[in-house]
Amino acid sequence: MSAAIEQIKTAYEINGMTPAEIAEDQALDVAAVKAALIQSSAQYRKASGIDLEAIDGLNFTDEELKRVNQVIFETAISAETADGSIDYKTRLAAATYIRDDKKGRKEAARHIAGNTFNILSFNEQLQQARALVGGMKRKLIEA
Repeated sequence: MSAAIEQIKTAYEINGMTPAEIAEDQALDVAAVKAALIQSSAQYRKASGIDLEAIDGLNFTDEELKRVNQVIFETAISAETADGSIDYKTRLAAATYIRDDKKGRKEAARHIAGNTFNILSFNEQLQQARALVGGMKRKLIEA
């Protein structure tokens, strides 16, 4: 986690500052601060009612997950072709999936965690976009 994001997280979680106060204190855009908090602070996501895992609505219930895991396991152990011989290809695919899932290789959050969010770059892009919009508004008003 970058130092800037760590400072924002600390300001929110420990110092009790709002995103607007943090933005003002650190000369950042409020949207950039909120984006950093969504990425780094479980406390902010909970307070905001944001559940990153439930956003897509595609997660299994615990019972469904147990049943699906059992099917994958049974496939890895006993897959057969139509003639009754062992289907090694299907068994290997299911076994590989189970191993990768157990090792955490199937979790998108782990892949995203390695990508750091550059708050300063994001803030600069927001400021540039707002400046361009302001310039365009002035040109429209003058015309």
